[in-house]
Amino acid sequence: MRIGVKQFSNKLEFFIEDLIRLFEEKEFDYLELFVHPANMEYLDGWVKLKQTYNIPFSIHAPHFSQGCNLADKSFFDYNKMVYEQVNTYAKALDAEYTVVHGGMDGDVDEIIRQVSIIKPYKMRIENKPYVAPRNPDKMLCRGAKPEEIKYIMENTGCGFNYDIGHSFCAAVSLKVDQYEMIKQFETLNPESYHLSDGEFNNRIDIHYHLGDGDYDWAKILPMIDHNKNWTLETLTKKDTKGLDLVEKDIDFIKKIKKKSAVLIFNQTRTFLYLINQVINTNYKNQ
Repeated sequence: MRIGVKQFSNKLEFFIEDLIRLFEEKEFDYLELFVHPANMEYLDGWVKLKQTYNIPFSIHAPHFSQGCNLADKSFFDYNKMVYEQVNTYAKALDAEYTVVHGGMDGDVDEIIRQVSIIKPYKMRIENKPYVAPRNPDKMLCRGAKPEEIKYIMENTGCGFNYDIGHSFCAAVSLKVDQYEMIKQFETLNPESYHLSDGEFNNRIDIHYHLGDGDYDWAKILPMIDHNKNWTLETLTKKDTKGLDLVEKDIDFIKKIKKKSAVLIFNQTRTFLYLINQVINTNYKNQ
């Protein structure tokens, strides 16, 4: 497990001291940088941070809230301009990958068409809730269903970034069991994850800090790959008061992971004991 902390391209000055401290204390392993459109003046500061402290980066591309929509042909010119900036950030920071949202309404084949032209740097498509948070009764997100993500992956060659909270919201809308939804998305072999808390039976995505919602992390974590990147998507763009709550998120996930490891160890030990008992019984009966 590699823990990542999400940041916003225009917020370096608010968090730089906390970022340096937490990275040097090995509390997180990489930064996932959300690139706002028309924020090129901040790139040099992020590059300097990377070069000075050797911090790895991934990139999160802007989405519908910033005016991008890969699913709609009428957005193409703006999308292309914005992704040129995103790719500049990604290459300058030697990003491991770029997380991309498919968009709203529109058409999945249009996503594939635009991606083939725009070519997001080392793209990983992210699953979404089924309904738009700000307009849930009128707008639908692309990439809410596992079959849509699979179709995009197969037709673009991109990877997959699995957002657990998004899939829970989609499950509520689609009337699918939330844990069954995890199993379905896991068949797509996610290469990275987004973690945030929420309300288990709410179709709206909330992005609470871990422990502030009612997700059962002790049940969730054993179902996902512990050898991949886990980005904490709990810092909101409105936060400007330091990373104290994110630091608590890191502690929370480490404690839950440790409990899960102990549980798995005890279950394995019990299973091996039962197997040994069966073998001994069979041997005695021969």
